[in-house]
Amino acid sequence: MQMGFRVGLDCGGTFTDGVAVDERGAMVTAKVPTTPEDLTLGIMNDLALLAQRNNLSLKEFLRATTLIVHGTTYGINLLITRTGPKTGLIATRGHRDAIEFRRVIKEDMFNWRMPCPKPLVPRRLRTEVEERLGIGGQVKVPLDENSVRQAVAHLKKREVKSIAVSLLFSFLNPAHERRVAEIIKEDYPEAHVSLSSTVLPAIGEFERTSTAIIDAYIALGIEKYLNSLHLLLEKDGFKGELLLMQSNGGVGSWQVVTDAPATLAISGLAAAPSSAILMGRLHGEDKVISMDMGGTSFECLIIDKGNYLTTTESLISDLRYSLPSIDIHTIGAGGGSIAWFDTADILRVGPRSAAASPGPACYGRGGGEATVTDADVVLGYISPDFFLGGEIPLRKELAEKAIKEKVADRLGVSVVEGAAAIHRIINAAMAANISSTVNKRGYDYRDFCLCAGGSASPTHAIGIMRELDMKRLFITKFAPFYSAFGMLGVDLKHDYTRFYYAQKQALDLERVRKLYDEMEAEADQTLAREGVPRDKRKFVRSMDLRYYGQFNEVEVEWPTGAVTDEAISAGVANFHAKHKELYGYSNEKYPIELMSFKLSARGAMPHIELTKIGQGDRSPSAALKGVRDAYFEDTRGFVETRIYDGDRLLGGNILEGPCIVEERATTIVVPPGFKIKVDEYGNCFTIV
Repeated sequence: MQMGFRVGLDCGGTFTDGVAVDERGAMVTAKVPTTPEDLTLGIMNDLALLAQRNNLSLKEFLRATTLIVHGTTYGINLLITRTGPKTGLIATRGHRDAIEFRRVIKEDMFNWRMPCPKPLVPRRLRTEVEERLGIGGQVKVPLDENSVRQAVAHLKKREVKSIAVSLLFSFLNPAHERRVAEIIKEDYPEAHVSLSSTVLPAIGEFERTSTAIIDAYIALGIEKYLNSLHLLLEKDGFKGELLLMQSNGGVGSWQVVTDAPATLAISGLAAAPSSAILMGRLHGEDKVISMDMGGTSFECLIIDKGNYLTTTESLISDLRYSLPSIDIHTIGAGGGSIAWFDTADILRVGPRSAAASPGPACYGRGGGEATVTDADVVLGYISPDFFLGGEIPLRKELAEKAIKEKVADRLGVSVVEGAAAIHRIINAAMAANISSTVNKRGYDYRDFCLCAGGSASPTHAIGIMRELDMKRLFITKFAPFYSAFGMLGVDLKHDYTRFYYAQKQALDLERVRKLYDEMEAEADQTLAREGVPRDKRKFVRSMDLRYYGQFNEVEVEWPTGAVTDEAISAGVANFHAKHKELYGYSNEKYPIELMSFKLSARGAMPHIELTKIGQGDRSPSAALKGVRDAYFEDTRGFVETRIYDGDRLLGGNILEGPCIVEERATTIVVPPGFKIKVDEYGNCFTIV
């Protein structure tokens, strides 16, 4: 029996993807429909298919599996759909409405019709207690335990299942919050408790409270989901290690992340950078824009100098999320995105999606809306007989019917012209998302290469590249399993932070040493719990700085080792350089404020290695499957297009458009005037 499988599982909105790599490096993939009613069903279906493709039973396969890395959309689904348990808040007297006031800044400041974001916790479930800490963490007003018990009784009476506690300045002194948690356990032991001082011990009352509420809101569901998944895996013989993708782009053991559910809020999106970084490394590119177009959404993120960008200012469905996370930007643009007309009678595509059920009209499962996939079928890009390698037969006549009724008739055009409009609009939307994301960071996207991942990306990638006037594009061999593959190249990672405000000249180095002693001891304990040998542990230090009087901080790394004035000065020098890179200026004579000290603890994991494919010459003729008509904007009509079998392409082959490359789970469309070349690993890249 083959042994030592490592498995990556990505549970998306439309499909659940799996990648299994054995000890020889041989890779097998599987893609099955996601089961929204119970995500574990889709996961087990995917594992069963991986087992089958390895000629094993599910039990044999799981017994031979040493590692499963899972990225889940469970947490973000709860937040977007607002289907989590009834959640309450306990705040300092006079501060229960901080999550409603937010920063008194509208996300779209010129949209006067924009409604106020709706908080997860309604006002009737937000309670207050008598207590007050000062700006140094000193007790100004002692905690009134009677007011705490009254607040708990109020929430218990209203059958709240989870409680977030966020008291003023608790990040400096968590004693009051911890006592509140003790009282909750005494008076209402069934309730889950999330403390802001534990979830996010950082300055910023709104951000800290919002993140603590997110933690409380998804905690019970995450715990139930992970316990259920672990039991199902154990039942079928799995005795290996189960790791979860975290929002920060690293992984953590399921036991550890269950204690910190907010770290999984965007778990399902966080593995893509690993795949993009690998592709950049293979081709000598350290500036990469990763794009991931699946069935429901489109994500893009920036890789600069070989590292993905991070942020503590994420928004999840209007909810502020301030734990460290990959700086990923999402719009509703995928294969299932629905075409519709707005009140001005303008054709739009997305963000509504047909998702996995009922799916696009061409699935024949009762869906009647015109989607991007329907358009791609009508335009000849996707073969109705080879979708998912023929596992899901598509009905072209249903796609044509939906586009005619929902789009073409209203526009007064043919079905093909309606399909072309859908294709054009979705490409423009994705290109605009990339442009906006990169420009806001101060970069020129034309200095980057584009990396296409996700099942739908290869069909649209060259169109997006052309829209942006970019010159370089990678289409990965594992594009349909972009995130699942990326999970097998990710290290364990846990983030810690301590607030300490001081100006540079007044910094107490001994206090900084103590803060890092605390964080490193906590990190060592967590990594030891996860079984990471000491020689595989790595600590990366960073700090938040700003010029005096500024509102936003800039995070920069600084040297590990002894905490000295020279090490701090090195961090300050990094700050000046990064500030100039981000904002176009720096001022080394201006006072510097240090706000927080941070630690990223990492545990090295074995990474996946790509296997080389057979090598050939320029001609791809051996992979030719046939020809069919496909529509291209350049010709404003259908042209005879060569169809190639992606599994039969060889390294060194060059394909000239118009042509289409069919893989089991994706389709690469090469318009007239473009060329792609196959590298030694089976990835494709554009050439001039």
